[in-house]
Amino acid sequence: MENETRVELRIEIAGFSQREHMLLLSVLKVSELRRFVYREWRKEGGDLPNCLLIDIDNPENRMRCDLEALRPGRYPIVAVGAALPDKPAFAAHVKRPVRWAEILHTIDVALKIPVDAPTTDARQAEKLSTVSNELEVGQIDNWYDRSKPVEFQSDPAVLVVDPDPAAGDYVSSKLAGTGYRVDRAQNMADAIVLLDQHRYNCVIHELDLPDQPGLELCALLKQKQDRRRTASVILTARQEPLDRVRAMSAGCDAYLNKPIQPILLLRTLEKFLPDWRTR
Repeated sequence: MENETRVELRIEIAGFSQREHMLLLSVLKVSELRRFVYREWRKEGGDLPNCLLIDIDNPENRMRCDLEALRPGRYPIVAVGAALPDKPAFAAHVKRPVRWAEILHTIDVALKIPVDAPTTDARQAEKLSTVSNELEVGQIDNWYDRSKPVEFQSDPAVLVVDPDPAAGDYVSSKLAGTGYRVDRAQNMADAIVLLDQHRYNCVIHELDLPDQPGLELCALLKQKQDRRRTASVILTARQEPLDRVRAMSAGCDAYLNKPIQPILLLRTLEKFLPDWRTR
């Protein structure tokens, strides 16, 4: 990235709660690891923002959207809200609940930002992975109260679907001593066989599988929810926001980047796994 010219764009953040404002600032922080960098716009700067990110669940903010639409040479507006107005006056709309990757991707589209080429800087890629994973894990709600015992009709288990055997070894080592069995599969076909034979609390899988796309596995897991609530956790080297958005649309519950720090992997699993040791 040292040989690429960095482009800074200013984003105005308007009308959000303090909690959501902090989340949006974290989203802009992720962009600092790319060629196109987003920073928060402030009035004292003098210039107009390049994009307006606004909460339209507030009626006053919707009125501002209408006024901004009349501005000559106006900047694009990305609206965030639970519902889409009848006559939207903005470039894009993000529904609540807000997921950080969708926000970043939507701003990219509104500003017509080209997809950045993957960085060849291993340290930069690892830093982007860590920041993205921290933001992702922070947005996941707990499925269980881990302070209370949970009973299942079958043993607790996690399935790892990855062409790289080291991925299974890594997850197995992190779950050692928790009482969870870790099964492995290297492709979609093997995963389907295991899913037909066993029940799993969580399936950790690659986006790139040798026989079928990992997104197909997300859809399959959602069809099996009658057997046990099963979390779909993608663990992949792909870092583009669009891949995250597609995965969320397909039904995955978490999207993590490789390499992942051990503490972040454990924090993710704790979001979806009850504490079996309290049984």
